[in-house]
Amino acid sequence: MAKLENIDAPIGWLIDPHSKWAIHFDFKKSSNEKVSPDFTIDMWGVVPNGKPMMFKSRRKVTKGELIKTWKQLISSNWVEFDYEKNKIA
Repeated sequence: MAKLENIDAPIGWLIDPHSKWAIHFDFKKSSNEKVSPDFTIDMWGVVPNGKPMMFKSRRKVTKGELIKTWKQLISSNWVEFDYEKNKIA
């Protein structure tokens, strides 16, 4: 689980046990330091070569919801996936 400075939340990709779906957990730092960052959970369809290429949906969530979703998926046998490392140039 990747963590960014002062965020302390999972950031990155999970892929389902059947390699059909991938979910990206991310945040967008606000330009106003008094406003908390926006966390998003993006769902992607995975193409046959194993890459998440078909965007399905985006959901804005709180930090707590993001952590809860990450933990639920990990407990359901989803695994971390390093998309940047496996991305086609």
